[in-house]
Amino acid sequence: MRSFLYPVRYRLLVVWLLALTSLISPIGVLSNDRVTTFCFNDWPPYTRTTDSEADGISINIIKRAAQILGREAVFFEMEWNECLNKVKEGAVDAVLDAAQRDEFLQGPTSFNMYTDTFWVNNSSNINRYEQLNGGKIGLVEGYVYNDRLLAHLKTLNLELVYGVDEPTIIRDLAQGQLDTVVADLASTFVFVRQQKIKAHPILPPFSVDKLYLSFNAAKPELQRDFDRIFAELLAQGYVDEVYQQWIGTTYSNFAGAN
Repeated sequence: MRSFLYPVRYRLLVVWLLALTSLISPIGVLSNDRVTTFCFNDWPPYTRTTDSEADGISINIIKRAAQILGREAVFFEMEWNECLNKVKEGAVDAVLDAAQRDEFLQGPTSFNMYTDTFWVNNSSNINRYEQLNGGKIGLVEGYVYNDRLLAHLKTLNLELVYGVDEPTIIRDLAQGQLDTVVADLASTFVFVRQQKIKAHPILPPFSVDKLYLSFNAAKPELQRDFDRIFAELLAQGYVDEVYQQWIGTTYSNFAGAN
């Protein structure tokens, strides 16, 4: 695996040097037909940047798929809405871990999910969804929430407050600016533990949404190629191995529990 990661890191260095010398976007420099560009938002344990290198559950699976296809995977970390817009415009080929959207090409294979989990401060006495009534709830701008969740929020008389990402709304919750937030179970557990934030989830998660590697609408062949490899990696147990390495349980167990 390390032999594959090196050219990804090296190419990123070359891209940024070219951008600095020619004053053009680093994304625009990439014109090789064998290069596939991806963007993501920092979302451990699925996506993150460590020592200038993209890493995480989703990224490792995509790197493996690209390697099998004989393609070079280049990753860009950016804010979520910027990432979505770059893919819509065609400046980037695909966005990682996105809910289903009509403007993108995705699926049917999914190897990740978003758990719509309510989080509250440890000082809160709330331990059931039904107890959430009034107050402010934090959501992430640009996320696609399922109809069942949105309908439930309307019944709770909650003011919807949108933040740029999950860490932002979790911090606002910790500071008392929000009464509850909806955030993924696994990734938020990682964040609150690292940041020593006193918050906990209301379990079980309210609902679960499948996430996909979502391609620009002009990339149908590329999307089909990656989806075919994802299905093979799931069947072969590779996805289970990656999940086991990162969160201590397999994807099969994780998906079955949700």
